[in-house]
Amino acid sequence: MARERAERESALPVDPPGAGVPAGPTRLHPLARAGGRVSSEDPTAGAELVCNATLSWLERRAGTLPPEAWRYGAFTLDHGGTVAEAAAWSSDDARVWAARLRYPDDRVAGRVWRTEVTVTTSKGTTRTAVRLDVADREPRLALEVFSVPRLVRWLVRRQKLSIGDWPVSAELHRGDEVQALAARLTDPRRPLPVILLSLPDHGPPAWAAELDPARFALRLAGIAEIVLVSAGTARALTQTLGEAWRCFGGAVRLFRAPFQPESDAPHRHPLFVPDQIRSFRTATGTPFAVHLALLAGRESLASHHPDLDVPTFARVQTRMRELHFARAQAAARPPDELLKLAQEELAGAKRRLVELEAEFDARRRELEELLALAEEERDEALKEAQAARVRIACLEAQLRGQGRDPDQHVPLLTSYRELADWAAAHLAGRVVLLPRAVRAARDGLFEDVGLVGRALLYLAGPYRTMRLKGNEASRRANETALAELGLENSSVGGDLERFPERFRVAWRGQKRLLDMHVKKGNARDPRRCLRIYYFWDEVEQLVVVGWLPSHMRTEAT
Repeated sequence: MARERAERESALPVDPPGAGVPAGPTRLHPLARAGGRVSSEDPTAGAELVCNATLSWLERRAGTLPPEAWRYGAFTLDHGGTVAEAAAWSSDDARVWAARLRYPDDRVAGRVWRTEVTVTTSKGTTRTAVRLDVADREPRLALEVFSVPRLVRWLVRRQKLSIGDWPVSAELHRGDEVQALAARLTDPRRPLPVILLSLPDHGPPAWAAELDPARFALRLAGIAEIVLVSAGTARALTQTLGEAWRCFGGAVRLFRAPFQPESDAPHRHPLFVPDQIRSFRTATGTPFAVHLALLAGRESLASHHPDLDVPTFARVQTRMRELHFARAQAAARPPDELLKLAQEELAGAKRRLVELEAEFDARRRELEELLALAEEERDEALKEAQAARVRIACLEAQLRGQGRDPDQHVPLLTSYRELADWAAAHLAGRVVLLPRAVRAARDGLFEDVGLVGRALLYLAGPYRTMRLKGNEASRRANETALAELGLENSSVGGDLERFPERFRVAWRGQKRLLDMHVKKGNARDPRRCLRIYYFWDEVEQLVVVGWLPSHMRTEAT
């Protein structure tokens, strides 16, 4: 009956068959994991539908399955090196079924693909997860294409999977409304990474040579969301999130989950600009679209959401053997039969140990690669920052040598909405505005917007010069600049001691305190009260602003 229902299902996934089995692989590369909670009023029926779809997919890949397969029992089928197998166990409050397909790559000798599907039903809820691995003899995995198994696409479309209360989609999203897109990116419930594809003002984007957005969304169904944004929307999104999170003009950015613009380091959400995209394959040997897909797959493997926390095939198989052996003991089976079961369980445990060692080795290599990449990105960013500071210092010295103020022609800041762009254009390399400062400024009530800009220029100019030189002349110039602006520059004081968490910000992977502030007026009238909270970064030799233009709100205020 179950088989008849499966045969009636339309649009079931079909993958091309593998070739003859090559020499055994040596290194395991976990690639991706997709799944979630199955939407079904009847959990048992939902589980059977997923099992039937999986069995049909296995049969198209490995050949006719034995009758016990369609009764959701255990089986093993080896068809020319393509191995399909299943395992299952049940208890009073849970049912677990898992299947695995292993097949050789039809183009690369020594490469074997492995897909695992697990379906669990417990407490009225059915969950499923599909895991994709590949074993290869080469130390570095080189893929020309990457896609989740077609079974995943079918499950996402037909079963309406969800992770938590977040629906899993195989469709391309269009980010037409800026606030809605910003809310989607920063939503703490979002379980999957978002790959943002921006369009340039004119002509095709650099990424169009490798990927079609709609097809890319389908190929990454269940492991990433693909969002396409116009040039105008992309620029507006940058203004909303902050300059550190820019992605426009044909650039591509992967926003990991969760995304916290106030505290995240920009390199945690990698940005790819058009020139980098065009030369990506030449520089790395990997197609750009494949690199994006592998990044998304890596994120899916790192997720710890309960709706994806289902046992692997090996664990289901081990548990099935343990239960089988325990039942045989309880039934007082003959010693020879018990010995055979024990030997099967021992052999299964040994295979499981080998698999665990391979998975551990793969994860260790992955962590080493991630650490090396992060250190490389950090060193490169520090080099670029240092080079920029040197260029800025040289230009400033040249201008001052000519008796000119390098900031004398900077236009007046006229709106808090322009703050991020204005700061990026005129304070770069000297003052950094954290995203939380930009957002706080949008609600600013201090009326003299121009003074806010002049105060920031003071921090970038006389104050920074005093911190760098520390001589008497620079100290006098600092005091003169403050007097001309009618400002005070001092440590925060009592509020910082009583409410340190309010003044703590994330910066370059560390927690720093906004221990200084530029101020004018008192906190009673926000229209005439100016506060700019910041700290001095000794390493990068710049001012980091974390809040403006109002008094920092604490429990006392």
